[in-house]
Amino acid sequence: MKLKKTALVLEGGGMRGCYTAGAMTWLYEHGYEFPYCVSISATAVHSLYYAAGKMKELHDISVLSPVDPNFIGVRALINEGALVGYNYMADKYIRPTYKEVLEILRNNKDLDLEIGMYNMTQQCLQYKNQYELDDNADILKASCTLPISGFMTEVDGEKYLDGGIDTMVSTARARAKGYDKMLVIVTKDKNYVRKPNGFFLTLLLKLIYHSYPKMLETLDHRTEAYYDQMDSVYQLEDQGKAILIRPSRDCGVKRFSGTVEQMEELFKLGWQDMEDRKADLEKFLSE
Repeated sequence: MKLKKTALVLEGGGMRGCYTAGAMTWLYEHGYEFPYCVSISATAVHSLYYAAGKMKELHDISVLSPVDPNFIGVRALINEGALVGYNYMADKYIRPTYKEVLEILRNNKDLDLEIGMYNMTQQCLQYKNQYELDDNADILKASCTLPISGFMTEVDGEKYLDGGIDTMVSTARARAKGYDKMLVIVTKDKNYVRKPNGFFLTLLLKLIYHSYPKMLETLDHRTEAYYDQMDSVYQLEDQGKAILIRPSRDCGVKRFSGTVEQMEELFKLGWQDMEDRKADLEKFLSE
């Protein structure tokens, strides 16, 4: 079913993004195609593969790549000098099929797909659609590279990092694009509590990114921004303008930790939570 009035809004969540991948698998299996999709952080990658119909790749990128021993930890530190092997992830899981995916998306004239990334050069959030992404997946890689965990990526003279520095749930962007109805998928259950960065993390951020004062100021207010953005989702939900899908239980997956069994469980939970809301979704998406 090709929708005309409803936006798909995706939160990031690091390794928890496999929940969103499971939910999008349900959407694909039920034939839903959105005119507009906006995503942040980990789900930026997932959104491209969902929209291109590459479901096996979506599963492998969301479930298998985060638990690959070369992705996080000692091997990443040895191979890339960073805590997370974003280059490895891009080379093994994204770039082999990226150009094909990009071609599919660019040929779909009924789709406006945007991903958010933080422009470190200008120190602001930017969104780029499928026509503005580079052909080597560098912007896509940068869009899910968290501060400290990886290095900035330079494209056309400008440096980028994860868009979640500024925005975690892009309902404001969807509204700015003219969409009043939204399906919003987030990766944290209702009991999740976001805490401000601790003293040592804040100090480390200031040491590494001292040349980017506006970015640091944005990070200082990130917790408040998250709750403000979620409050906007709740308001839209109360007005009947949004459906919020979130994990019905905690599967033990954190931003940077989780076993392959936990990842598979969370992926399947994303699918099942959609199935459990099937009647609500069908009514809402029937427009």
